[in-house]
Amino acid sequence: MQRDDRQDAPRARLRRARREDSAALAAGVGGPAAGRLRALRRLQKTLSADVYVIDDRGRLAGVVAIVYRRSLAEGGLVATVDTLRLLDDGGGDAAGAERLAELADCALARARRRGCVAIDAAPSDPRVAELLRGHGLRDGARQIRASLRLPEGEPQPAHTDIREEPCRDS
Repeated sequence: MQRDDRQDAPRARLRRARREDSAALAAGVGGPAAGRLRALRRLQKTLSADVYVIDDRGRLAGVVAIVYRRSLAEGGLVATVDTLRLLDDGGGDAAGAERLAELADCALARARRRGCVAIDAAPSDPRVAELLRGHGLRDGARQIRASLRLPEGEPQPAHTDIREEPCRDS
C-alpha cells in the first residue's frame, strides 16, 4: 500500500496512530461516550498496546489495536487483537479485504517483534474471524466475561482501600 502505479500518486499507508487521530477513532471505542477519548488516549500512551491505522490521503480507513499481557497459562507475553476493523466503508469490497489483511499482518508482525508466545482475538465480525483463521489463528475456548462498568449516570463508589478487599494477601 505504498504507491500507486499512476503518476506516483500516494496511496494508503499503515502507520502508528497519533493523538490527532483520536477524534476519528473515538466512535469505535466502547463504553460511555464521555470517557471514550480519555480511554483511547490512555491506550495510545501505554507501552502495553499498539494502535495502527491505515491512512488514505489523510482519511483513516482502518484500525488495529493490539494489547499485550503476561500469561502464566501461556508461559510468556501474549498479544490480544483488541480491535481490527475498517472505518467507514474501507474503500470498497476489494480494497476493504486488502486493508483488513494488512491490518492482520500488522498485528502478527507486532506480536512477533515483541516476542509474544501467542496471539488471540475474539472478533465479532465474521469476516475478521475468517481472515484471522487464514493467518493461522485457531478457534479455541470461548471467553467468558462480565462488564464491570456502572450504568451510565450512576456515581462511582468511593475508592476502596486495597487492604480491605476480600482477596488480599494475608
